[in-house]
Amino acid sequence: MTLAALLALAVLAAGALAREAHRLSRRGSVVGRLAEAPAPAERRRWEPVAPPERVAAALVEADLPVPPAVAWTAWLGALAIGPLLAGVGGGLGLAGVALLGLAAGPYVLVRSRRGRAGERLEQALPGALEAVARSLRSGASLRQAVAEAGAAAGTGRVLAAELSRAAAEAGQGASLVTALEGVGRRRPLPGVRLGVAALCLGAETGGAQARAVDGVAATVRERIAVAAELRALSSQARISALVIGLAPVGFGAFAAATDPRTSQFLLHTTGGLILLVAGLTLDAVGWLWMQRLAKVDV
Repeated sequence: MTLAALLALAVLAAGALAREAHRLSRRGSVVGRLAEAPAPAERRRWEPVAPPERVAAALVEADLPVPPAVAWTAWLGALAIGPLLAGVGGGLGLAGVALLGLAAGPYVLVRSRRGRAGERLEQALPGALEAVARSLRSGASLRQAVAEAGAAAGTGRVLAAELSRAAAEAGQGASLVTALEGVGRRRPLPGVRLGVAALCLGAETGGAQARAVDGVAATVRERIAVAAELRALSSQARISALVIGLAPVGFGAFAAATDPRTSQFLLHTTGGLILLVAGLTLDAVGWLWMQRLAKVDV
């Protein structure tokens, strides 16, 4: 089988996985909105493999555009098929490189996106607090205001789920303060803690709740604006880290593709494989370290 045929098979397999991932992602969003009407069992073709609890938590925290089960299933499929195709097309050395890349690449990606879900939650927090204040001014109780904010269109998915859960727990007999403190424990972010403290204080003492919630919303919005400005100022360092991390990989791939002696040494000799794996590992570690240095914590 020629290399062109192998590449064609790889492209077809990747396209099939992408289409199935897109279908499952759309199906998951629809079922999430219409939980009372799940899809008929006879129409199910296959279900994605559920990842381990720790992996699922990391994928949720990374805020990937696909559900964690779909991402985990796609990674397992790529890990099984990728090295095999690479081994048939380029030998054992290329198969080892493909295995290393497919094993470490997703980890590096998820690691670099750690905290994205928290950032999106805090960005949606001022709008949710302002929705609570509007409901309070219209005469709703604090529990009703929290429930309405959870159902509002402008509230982020994660924050809406947390507010709806707190309102549901309060509606089932639990203390609203206890339910809101649960949100703070599950999402230990500075803005969330500040908002929870304001809501709990209003639930316990009463008073001008809407004014206090509006003040907290303005404070959180100013904090988000400062963080966005700091990220903009550090964007050059982050882009430089990306270029420095990708440049050795691109140069190595170009050299291996244009010079048969380079590819022969790197992929078919023990010393070349050791140097290749060491270089890729050090490159990934250096990129992660530069990302950490350029990260903005407010």
